[in-house]
Amino acid sequence: MTARFLLCVTLLVGFPATALADNWEARGKAAADYSAGLGGRALLVMVDGQVVFEQYDNGWSADRPHPLASGTKSFSGILAAAAIEDGYIGGWDANISENIKAWRDDPLKRHITLRQLLSLSSGLDARDPALESRGGGRLLGEQAAQRTRRIEGAGKPPAPDMFAAALAVEMTGEPGKQFAYGPSHFYAFGAYLEACLVVADAPQKTVQDYFQARIAEPIGLEIGRWGQDRAGHPNLPGGMMLTARQWARFGEFVRLGGAVRQADGTLKQVLAAETLGECFKRSENNPQYGLTWWLPGEAGPAAGDSLRERLRAAALNGQMGEIRDADGDPVTAYVAAGLGQQRLIVLPEQKMVIVRFAEGVPNGRQYGDAELLRLLLPASAE
Repeated sequence: MTARFLLCVTLLVGFPATALADNWEARGKAAADYSAGLGGRALLVMVDGQVVFEQYDNGWSADRPHPLASGTKSFSGILAAAAIEDGYIGGWDANISENIKAWRDDPLKRHITLRQLLSLSSGLDARDPALESRGGGRLLGEQAAQRTRRIEGAGKPPAPDMFAAALAVEMTGEPGKQFAYGPSHFYAFGAYLEACLVVADAPQKTVQDYFQARIAEPIGLEIGRWGQDRAGHPNLPGGMMLTARQWARFGEFVRLGGAVRQADGTLKQVLAAETLGECFKRSENNPQYGLTWWLPGEAGPAAGDSLRERLRAAALNGQMGEIRDADGDPVTAYVAAGLGQQRLIVLPEQKMVIVRFAEGVPNGRQYGDAELLRLLLPASAE
């Protein structure tokens, strides 16, 4: 294993200088070594917009974009907030069938709202094999390879048009009655957003064009790659690739409540904090989930969910766990999480953003966010 350690006193463009906290080198190194021993490839820590620690291991480098896997899902919540603010969507409780004609005559789908879709409680079959990603094995390791073998074993080829396929999947429950993690909600959201853009005659008519104009360009986000289906639709559940610094830039935008810091130190609001804040309210069917973001700290899905979903949620909850600082006090966290334990962790009260990249190695399942942050977060006495 070759490690490269960087303690950064330079800034990302547009972020202000702040004094480095004592012992960031020691705390960051302990956390990075813990991560690297469980397949970690990168650990980046940003405090108040400044990178205070950065380490790359296991053959990775600072300028190499990494798959975010399901960490990509969090972008959908931000896109929805932007479309609501721009008036293209009527609100978080807008009915999807208003702009998706194919759902209007379905007794269940016609009642699905945007909030239900993005809190993964729409009732859509969440894990139709035709919608699941088969990629990532080469870069994400054995966990991704195992997933690919499982999906291909179902004998259902990938849909050429993921947006259309998501709109056609079966319902497995009533809207708003259960939490079910999977890609169908996100592809259906993509179809809905594009329909809204067309109906409103927006300048951008596709998800990618709208994201680029509304979010990426204003915050200075450089996308390494965003996978697409054969119809040209982006892989909203899991296809984004970014460098650690670029993912941290997105996290800082979220931490600042939808704002970016300009060269003169002032904040420019790109997205209204109130609209964005809906993404971080705990959902009824899984208090550990908001709208496309994980919110560690409370109990998992309701007991009425399927055994498969309860077991899956328990595994995710165990990897995240309740986050506490060195004094034992609970910490508010917004988390984007992906296969192989990819993480973007936003800690608004600590003014921190943390990025972790990793290969999905067998012992990687032993990784936990709570342990990583136990090593990173200073006690109040420091």
